[in-house]
This record gives sequence, structure tokens and C-alpha cells, in this order.
Amino acid sequence: MITRKAIFFLALASIIQASDDSEAPDNKKSSIRFTPSVIDSYREKVQKMFYHAYNGYLDHAFPLDELKPITCVGQDTWGSFSLSLIDALDTLLVMGNTTEFRRAVSLVLEKARDDANVNVSVFETNIRVVGGLISAHMLAGRHKDLVVDWEGYPCDSPLLKLAVKMADRLMPAFNTETGMPYGTVNLKYGVHKDETPITCTAGVGTFLIEFGTLSRLTGDDKYEKVALKALDALWSTRSPIGLVGNHINVQTGQWTATDSGIGAGVDSYFEYLAKGAYLFRRPSLMKQFHEHATSINKHVRKGEWFMWVSMAKGSVSLPIFQSLEAFWPGTLTMVGDVQDASRIMLTYSEVIRKYGFPPEFYNIHNEEPGEKRAAFPLRPEMVESLMYLYRATKDETWLELGAEMIDAIESSARTKCGYATINNVKEHSIEDRMESFFLAETTKYLYLLFDPTNFIHSKGDQARILTSPKNLTCVIYGGGYIFNTEAHPVDPGMLDCCSVQAKRDQEVGVKQVNNGDEHEKMNRTEKGGEKYFENQYGKNENLIEFEVDEKLKKESEKRKIELEAEKVKENSHKAMLKVREILVRAHQKDEAMQRNGETSDSARKLMDQLYKAYPNHTAELENLNKEAIIEFEELQHLEDIRELVREIPIPEVFCEKCCVPLHEIVDSVVLRVLMADVYEYHFYPTRKTKFLHGPVCWLEETPRIEDDYKNEPPSVNTEKWNSPLFTSDQASLNDFIGDDLETVRKFGFKTLLAPGYKKLDKLIAGQNIALRRKKSWYYEV
Repeated sequence: MITRKAIFFLALASIIQASDDSEAPDNKKSSIRFTPSVIDSYREKVQKMFYHAYNGYLDHAFPLDELKPITCVGQDTWGSFSLSLIDALDTLLVMGNTTEFRRAVSLVLEKARDDANVNVSVFETNIRVVGGLISAHMLAGRHKDLVVDWEGYPCDSPLLKLAVKMADRLMPAFNTETGMPYGTVNLKYGVHKDETPITCTAGVGTFLIEFGTLSRLTGDDKYEKVALKALDALWSTRSPIGLVGNHINVQTGQWTATDSGIGAGVDSYFEYLAKGAYLFRRPSLMKQFHEHATSINKHVRKGEWFMWVSMAKGSVSLPIFQSLEAFWPGTLTMVGDVQDASRIMLTYSEVIRKYGFPPEFYNIHNEEPGEKRAAFPLRPEMVESLMYLYRATKDETWLELGAEMIDAIESSARTKCGYATINNVKEHSIEDRMESFFLAETTKYLYLLFDPTNFIHSKGDQARILTSPKNLTCVIYGGGYIFNTEAHPVDPGMLDCCSVQAKRDQEVGVKQVNNGDEHEKMNRTEKGGEKYFENQYGKNENLIEFEVDEKLKKESEKRKIELEAEKVKENSHKAMLKVREILVRAHQKDEAMQRNGETSDSARKLMDQLYKAYPNHTAELENLNKEAIIEFEELQHLEDIRELVREIPIPEVFCEKCCVPLHEIVDSVVLRVLMADVYEYHFYPTRKTKFLHGPVCWLEETPRIEDDYKNEPPSVNTEKWNSPLFTSDQASLNDFIGDDLETVRKFGFKTLLAPGYKKLDKLIAGQNIALRRKKSWYYEV
């Protein structure tokens, strides 16, 4: 099975490699001869560029999110995460700096908060923070000294724990009618009741790589489920000509912006279909990508440019090239369409050579940057595609374009403490911002473009075989790395180290190996196989004589008898436990009917049946009944307490806009009702204070912020969240009551077939069972 997985990773890594050096173009269009020394010099330039920006951020902006490189101060932009540092963690490892990585990790774990009262973009937090933490967790294991203190690695680590916390903070955004997430969430309180349900397409379809990886590493499938459900919802809303719009209402599934293209607001949705298909071996996602690509080529593409068109009819609405669209050649290269990717990239290169950078908007008809959209915020999409194309073709044209961009950035964007956004590509004026993706993506892709021997480019000839703490064998660091849309690489081999799905796959694989390959099972009559043996020697089973060790035979028989006795004893114990449970329910039934003034003796009748069926086990049955009575009394006592609590009134109206709700855990209902009586009959009349009947209202109490938010994640175990893309196991009756059904059936207690809450809790990994609500502003059941 390990060999098979290694072959898969080798194939995945080889998709974007040249199959043979002789197939690379002989005619190098580059005017520069990229000798090994020239390539090394550009790699060193990129490395210096990274550290100039990285050190500038740490010296002038940390712990804020981003550096303002002209004024050399920091600013929070996406959520006060120390975002640039998190985004740069795996870049440090790609460049081989383990010492600084160790220091940076300690800073992240010290400063990063997952519970700040701040509104964040669900999309950006996922790709930058969750993705950055997951990638840093994965790549750290290449250096054993970095993870020596991380107990449970690769299935656990401080970075992975923080990634899980961040993802959990985003989960309430997915609690919508369609399963598509809101665009914004408050880390502390959840989704505001007035939050707009309008989200861009990329904000819906760009979660699978991060959330799916979290599920595979933690064994909790809820993250992968919600990501696949969101993809399902998008796929189901495509137009009759196979296009998707730009913005959608996540509650109704109605498109609110119907312009279709491959640029801003849509881009990473297509990227994640292709990459998700590779990473999680889901061919249905690749099929969806190809269907979208076919529609895009038919309706959106005009020559080698991609317009913005109506998603319903395909009519052109905006003849604009956006710099974000430059990811498309890289994605096409990944799926094997290298020639088409090269043609598109050569068209885009005209813009680079004209201005040095691709502007945010480029008017295709006028061949000019878009008015007020001529900036270049050091985006990575162009160099991302250059890296993929050079790996696939070895054509030095792509190295030359990368070198030109390095020189242009160094010449025009460098400041005393970092690199600034190009405010206008025609004038090369600069703006006081350096986005975190410059450290996460732009410098990383440029570095990898000029570092052909980097471990990220591994073809699978070197890897590590690991037996994880979950007792699963996996092949890690074998290549085939999949980058999320923030350039955080994910090791596909590590996904098989920790998850239930991986364990199931490995068990199936071992079973297949033990049973032999399919061609070995065939009844071949030519040579070999059972038929051949029968034809030659007949069916006589005594053709081969052998000696038998009588002592070993007796020991084996004795051990077999002991095992059978243990099994009988175990089955008997299980049956007794079931009988005790039935007795408890019988006593509960008797008590309930007696409280209603009716007579019932179900427990006595059941004991009479047991005595009659098992006359030789009277003493055991009496002890069993005593245990059942004790358990019944304990349960009844708890139920009596619950009944008392239910009778305590909880009014819905307090004094005007001053009381916190009584269902809060911190509130003592009994105390507040008691104090209400004291105030109502003594303090309020004495002070002549107007009031409404209900629990006491403290003067300092004000309406709470959290009352305006919904902070519940979706219940992914319900039918609504069963995505066709996700195959989940179905629980059987035997999971609850075992295999000995006849022992239960003859007593006739059908209620035993319904599992109790405690057993159901175990089945769903200990999650609490929420009370059903009739209706609220965020969902209806």
C-alpha cells in the first residue's frame, strides 16, 4: 500500500515536470543566458528582497498585521493576527531558515489571538491564517529538531491547534440555508444579525484545501463537509451555459452580480476545484473544473484574453484583463494543458514588458491600464504561473520574465524598510502599503522559480516513511505539494497519517495485499492457478503428507477452548447488561404510569419471565434487578431535579433594555427570581420606581453585544449537510446493541432499539445535543 501511495505522489509531482529534457523547446527566446550562476544570483536577489521586507515588518510593524513601508509603521488590516508573520512562516522553511522559523513560531503562539472582538473576512482569514498555520505545521517536520517537543506530530502540534481554533471561529459563517458561508464573521461573537448575505464566488468556493486538510489531520470531518457543501451549492447554481456569477446571496442561492469571468471574486473557486481534485483524489471535482473550463473557453475567452460576460447569455459586459487572472496559466499547467497556458502567458507578458508590472485592470481594447485601477500591489499571480510553466517546459522565457519583475520591484518598489505598492504602473509611483502576500506568495514563487533543486520541486525520488501516533503508515515529503491560493504548500502524503479515511483506505489496501492481486485469483487453466493444479493432480487433499507435533496440537486446541469460553463469558456479560437496561426502562415505565394514577407492573412481569426462562440463575437475576433499581432511582432523582428547574418561570420581558437573558450559564435563575420578589414588594414600592414584573434588573446591566450575533457552527451530522461529494459511514443497529439480537427480541422491548443520548454522543465524537428551536433570524428547523 505504501508503494502505491508513493507512486501516486510521484505521479502528482511529475504532472508539472517535463517528461524528457529533449521535449523542452530548443529555441530559447530569452535574451539572457541563464547559466547556473545567473540563476543563483537571482535567487539570492529574491532572498535578500524577502529578508529586507521581513525584517522591516518585525522591526517597525509587529505585532500588527502589515507594514506601511514608506512611513515605516504598522497597521492592522485583516484582523490583528500578526498576519505578515503567519504568512511568512513557511517561506522561511522554503528558504531553509529553521533558526528564524523557530523564533517566529514562538512569537506567533505568544501574540496571535483567536478570540479578539474584531470582524474578519472569512475568506482571507482562511487562506492566510488557517492556511499559513497548517503549512508551517506540515513543513516543520522536515527538520526533526523543530518538532521534537510537539507530542503527537504530525497529527498534533501547537500550530495545528491554533489553526483548528481559527477554523472553529469561522464555522458559524457556514450556518446558512444553502451551506455557503457569510463573508464576514466576528472572531469572538460570530455572525451579526444584520450581516449581509451577499458573498463573492471565491468567498464561497475557497475552503476545501485548508478545511479538508484540517479534517484529515485532526480526524474531524466537519471542516471538509462544510467546504464540500459550499462547492455543491455553487455547482448547483451555475447557469445553463455553465458559468457562475460574481456575487451570490448565501441564504437564498440567488445571484446578485451576474458578471462571469476568471478574475477578482471568482478566481480561486476554479483553482480549488483542480487542486482539491489532486489533493483529496476526488475526480468529480476535476470533472467540474473541466466543464467550467470548457464554458469559459467558449463564452469568456476572446483569443488569448478573458473578458467579463453575462453568466446567462455570454455577452461581453467588460473587456478588461485583471492581474488576478494571471493565475489561470498556472492552473492550466497543473492539469496538463501546457501549450494553451504558454500561449496565454505570452499574451500577458506583453503587459509586463510594457509597464514592468501588470496593473489591476488593463483595458484590452484601448491597451491601457484602467482608470483609477492602474496599481500593482506586488501581487503574485503572474510569477505563480511563471513558476509552473518553467517547471513544465524549462523554457528560459519564463525565467526572463521573472527576472524582469524582480528587477522592476527592486528598482521601483523598494523603500528603506520594505517594498511598497506600485500606485500607478505607468508612472511607477508608490503607495504606503505592503500586503502580507508579498512575504507569503510573491517572494516565495520568485524564489522557487530560480531554485530548481528546492525540496518543493521534489519528483518523489526522496521521501520519508512514517508510522504516525494514530498507528497509520504514510509517505511524507515525497513531493506533489499543493499550494493554497496564498501559496501555502500542503503535503498530500501527510493527509494519510491521521484521518479515519486514511485508516480505512490502508485497511482495504492491506486486505487486498493479503488476499493477493485480482489476477492471482483468476482460474487460469494454462499454467498455474487452482484449475491447473486440479487438472494435473485431481482434488485429493492427501497428496502431500506432513508431520504433526502432537504437543503443539493439544496446546492449540486448549487455547481454542479458552478463547471460546472467554467469548461466551463476554457475550453473557453483554446480554446481562442489556437485560439490566431493559429492567431500568421497565421501572421507569411503572413509575411514570403510577404518577399518572395508573397501575403498572412491567418490571415484576419481566422478572417473572426471566425466572421462568432461567431457573438456574435466580441469584444472578436478583442481583441484576437490584442494580437496575439503584440505577433507576438515580435517574429518577435527576429527572425530579430537572422537573423542578423547568417549573421556575423565565419571563421574556424585563425592565426596558437592561437585563441579560436568563439562559446564560453565569446566571442563577433561582437567585434572580428571589431577588425580583424582594425588589418588587419592597425596594421598588419604597423608591416608587416603575417596573415590569420579572427578575431583578441591575442598573449597571446593558444589552450585550453577543445578543446581536449568532455563534453556532452548522450541525454537519444532519441530512442537510450530506454532500454528494462526501461519503460518510452509516451507523448500524449493531453499533448500539451488539450482535446478540435474539436475546433482546424475546423480551419484546422495542424501545431498546433507539439509542440513548449518551451513546449517540459517543457516536458523534462527544458533541453536545442542542435543543431544537422553532425559529430564529439565522435558521429555521
